[in-house]
Amino acid sequence: MTFPSLRQSSVIRGFLRVVRLGPLLLSGSGLIAASLKLSSPLGYQVVQRGPIDGSIQIAGTVSGAVSAVDLVEARWRGAGSTNIEPWHSVRIRGDQFSGTLTAPAGGWYRIEIRARAANEVVATTEVERVGVGDVFVVAGQSNSANHGEERQEPKSGQVATFYQGRWQPARDPQPGASGDGGSFLPPLGDRLTERLQVPIGFVSLGVGATSVREWLPAGTRFTRPPTLTGQVTQRPAGDWESKGALYQRLVSRMQELGPRGFRAVLWHQGESDANQADTNRTLPGLEYRKFLTQVIRESRAAIGWDAPWFVAQVSYHIPTDPGSPDLRDAQQALWRDGTALAGPDSDALTGRFRDGGGQGVHFSGPGLREHAARWAELLLPWMDRELAAAKSPRASAPPKLVLPGECFPVAGRLAFVLLPPPRLRTTPQPWIFYAPTLPAYPDEAERWMQEQFLAAGIAVAGVDVGEAYGNPQSHETFDALYEELVRRGFARRPCLFGRSRGGLWTSSWAIRNPARIAGLIGIYPVFDFRTYPGLDKAAPAYGLSAEELARRAPELNPIERIDVLARARVPVALIHGDVDTVVPLPENSARFKKTYENAGVGELVRLIILQGQGHNFFEGFFHSQELVDFAIERARAGVR
Repeated sequence: MTFPSLRQSSVIRGFLRVVRLGPLLLSGSGLIAASLKLSSPLGYQVVQRGPIDGSIQIAGTVSGAVSAVDLVEARWRGAGSTNIEPWHSVRIRGDQFSGTLTAPAGGWYRIEIRARAANEVVATTEVERVGVGDVFVVAGQSNSANHGEERQEPKSGQVATFYQGRWQPARDPQPGASGDGGSFLPPLGDRLTERLQVPIGFVSLGVGATSVREWLPAGTRFTRPPTLTGQVTQRPAGDWESKGALYQRLVSRMQELGPRGFRAVLWHQGESDANQADTNRTLPGLEYRKFLTQVIRESRAAIGWDAPWFVAQVSYHIPTDPGSPDLRDAQQALWRDGTALAGPDSDALTGRFRDGGGQGVHFSGPGLREHAARWAELLLPWMDRELAAAKSPRASAPPKLVLPGECFPVAGRLAFVLLPPPRLRTTPQPWIFYAPTLPAYPDEAERWMQEQFLAAGIAVAGVDVGEAYGNPQSHETFDALYEELVRRGFARRPCLFGRSRGGLWTSSWAIRNPARIAGLIGIYPVFDFRTYPGLDKAAPAYGLSAEELARRAPELNPIERIDVLARARVPVALIHGDVDTVVPLPENSARFKKTYENAGVGELVRLIILQGQGHNFFEGFFHSQELVDFAIERARAGVR
């Protein structure tokens, strides 16, 4: 289709995009006709913002006189704004063009694209209603989906939802989730956009009546089947495993949004794991915690970043079955250990907030709106903190390390193990015993090291004992993890790895178990609890007063008993900065080495001192080939 002039050009308008076919230009080779077709952005699309702005992906094709087009440009215009933004060039290769357009948080914006040939505009297109705001992935069972008593509709005009490559206003029922009733998402979106002044996007994935077992990655096994078995299968041995379809859908939708393409996951699920009529299908809280931790950690690894998860308190059925303390405690445990953030207590929404005149499990219209209000009460303060931290000029700590592995309970605490690729595993399996395992550790600063260990066929494991500072109670949990891994075929002598205060964890356990140790490494490790965290903070972990802990330091303070390791001839490698004021070198790593020297075995300690470095994230601490090689060699020695 061609047109004699721009003034007479045909305009094809729609909510998703507006395409204008360009003018005919007279050139040496004849008339030039071109048109543009966009694949990105889409109308009503919400792009996840950073602290200030967001990157809108521009992509599409040129058709017609492609060879004549030498430039594609894009710009954004605010709704109702008279300000004219400058044009930005977009890369074009053949008939394809792609690039990014940076726009401030807000919207809706109109995105305008044009193609030029011989300095003349030959085609234009535009997309209405593109926003830079916040996107949330919502998953779980029926009360995360469309099973509420009244359909809801956003009143702000600033709330959208994404499904099957299409963005649209977030009117119930939400596309992508089960059910044809109402959800809490439209009123939640309205509350968020009113306060944040940015568009809000949702990706809805909830499936009614699903157990957490049905959301597990394919092949994950368990002994107790869920009440509904459509998403799981029974194995010949009689146990069960997940088909993985819901997990894969969750991961695929996250990946579809792009790197860091959403703000957080809102998880609302638990009714189908609590108090089932067939008690064999009720999931114990410890297993619920284990399985949801696996879903969270493996999905984070699959998308390549540590996406925040909010987990709600969910176990309510009907007034005569108002909830499961066991399951509620499991959900709270995920908050306590840092795996997830606290969602609202939806079990508290009873009476008029439930359907069927207060007798049902799903929310009534008032219940959906109250549920939305309670989500907003938790999300908004957290988002304020996140945005403030992102805008801060201060350097922040690396995010938590995400690598494929397994989480499992040990002595009532959560443990992890990172395994090398199957072709590199052996029996006995050499391994590194890591500390401190806490919500923030191990973190991304250690990625290179941990990947080096795995590539060398060395497993890495740890267990969260809280802020124990090497107290005797932590030794019992370390014993339990050690015994569990040995039972699984791991070597009887691991190499210990203590980072910072993790040095107290590892050295105190090593002193108690020198025959179980193949070696020890440390990154600015603490060995003297008087230097860090100090007697006042360490004492409560030991169940003592500061004065009592000081008196018992010769018995309990690791630095006072390093001679036990020296006599056992345990090889050690430490790296420490010479200006560390948090964990001073002289009282910790240097004194450690001096103790070995006094015992006549100083050659067994390698002390790497980094000049001018303190207690920080300097790459030299975490990319020390000497330290890594030592750990690998000692872990392998532990199988002999």
